[in-house]
Amino acid sequence: MLKQFGRLAGVLLIFLLAQHVMAQPMVLNRGSAAEPPTLDPTLGAGTLAAPIIADLFSGLLDRGADGILVPGCAESWSVSDDGKTYTFQLREGLKWSDGRELTAQDFVYSYRRLMDPATASRLVGVFYPIKNARAVLTKQVPLEELGVSAPNPRTVVFELEQRTPYFVELLGNARVAPVPEHVIKVAGRSWSRPDTMVTNGPYKLVGRVPQSYIRLEKNPFYHDADAVRIDVVNWNPTQNLATSFKRFRSGELDIVLNFPPAEIDWIRKNMPETLHITQNLGVYFLVINSRKPPFDDVRVRQALSIAVDRDAITDRLLRTGVRPAYGFVTPAITGYDGVEIPERQLAFPARQAKARELLAQAGYGPGNPLRFELAYDTNEENRKIMVALAAMWQAIGARAQLTDVEFGLLNRKVRTRDFGVARWFYIAPFDDPYAMLQLFLSDNPNNWPGVRSEKFDALMQASNMATESEERLALLTEAETELLAAHPVVPISFYVGRRLVAPRVQGWIDSPRGPPQSRYLWLE
Repeated sequence: MLKQFGRLAGVLLIFLLAQHVMAQPMVLNRGSAAEPPTLDPTLGAGTLAAPIIADLFSGLLDRGADGILVPGCAESWSVSDDGKTYTFQLREGLKWSDGRELTAQDFVYSYRRLMDPATASRLVGVFYPIKNARAVLTKQVPLEELGVSAPNPRTVVFELEQRTPYFVELLGNARVAPVPEHVIKVAGRSWSRPDTMVTNGPYKLVGRVPQSYIRLEKNPFYHDADAVRIDVVNWNPTQNLATSFKRFRSGELDIVLNFPPAEIDWIRKNMPETLHITQNLGVYFLVINSRKPPFDDVRVRQALSIAVDRDAITDRLLRTGVRPAYGFVTPAITGYDGVEIPERQLAFPARQAKARELLAQAGYGPGNPLRFELAYDTNEENRKIMVALAAMWQAIGARAQLTDVEFGLLNRKVRTRDFGVARWFYIAPFDDPYAMLQLFLSDNPNNWPGVRSEKFDALMQASNMATESEERLALLTEAETELLAAHPVVPISFYVGRRLVAPRVQGWIDSPRGPPQSRYLWLE
């Protein structure tokens, strides 16, 4: 009797413990590179906030765990024969996280807000294919004439200026996720705070302490909520890579999206199961402000570019699989071979000699060295790269003053053109060379270096009109060649995803299109 009672008690205890474990929320702790400037998708997508925004919002189309496009708020779509009209059918029963109905008109509002010059959204030039987008942005026509409409509550229609081969890819960008008009009209720009924010994605924002954490909880009104297994996601902004690495090793963080390059050998030896390195759609570069002297002289820009030993930076300094960048478009872009500056073929000493000649032609030499400020954001890896660059330039007679600032300040300096040379980066919003090259169109408000070329613009325009893939890629290749001849930027390296993922995290897939959203993950 006592033995039977003991067995029953043991079974009951196991049952109660299992119930207790099942009752506990599944909490995922993720690291991010820095405090995001905003969680507003219209303003923050394309910045360090992008992975967090992807947890909060769902567009017409989303990205699967492998980065491939999947249906989001739209369940189906069709394209007209001329390729200029796209019609999307929304799912039934879509709701905001406050329970309010989400309709096609919310998408119309969101696209108008994106293209409104008063919004000052980043990279609006990506969406110029939409009819009247340029005219709206330049205030030539009212917002209501933007080519996005809602003929009924479940249908969104896009009219395009011309055939655009990559248009569907654009819609998988979090920047065009819907935003809640009913909240923004009341709260204004403060709508994205935890006490007011309303979302439509897998999670909703419930807490935020700057420089500490951003807390998300599962959104019960999300259209695929039953498939979301993580209950709580804590995003932890940690700009110092060494600190982030220590927090991962101690178990505080389950995922970090970067780590100190110097630790790569130790990680491979001691915790190889956590290491995930993959090519991605990004480039690390310096942007040169060609709007003001001395950088309005192409010889100065060319000298700075060819004097950089990219191979030394990637192979000896970083050592984590990143590739040297002698062009701007990453080779991770599907089907595109890319372009490199002609000086790539020269030995490094010969490149240095040519750089000295160019500076001499521009009026600089031993008695009058080129002096300028190089601004970069606080990060140990960035600091090492900037120190290496300064040494390389010193060898050709150029003196760079290194200025270390927080990312938010660097962001403002670049946006307001208050810089000489600045460390910058870009992650392509879709898998196509046009995604990267469009930055340098003359009328793109995010043409950071301020270069203008009618030939480049014409080649980019022609690439959209091409009906054959081979012809289109040839035009884009010629456009990149034209771009590199102007040396508006100094590409340094093509990014790799350099992540650490704890073994208890399941569902992780390495993809060049970025890390998987939290909704695809679960914990053992």
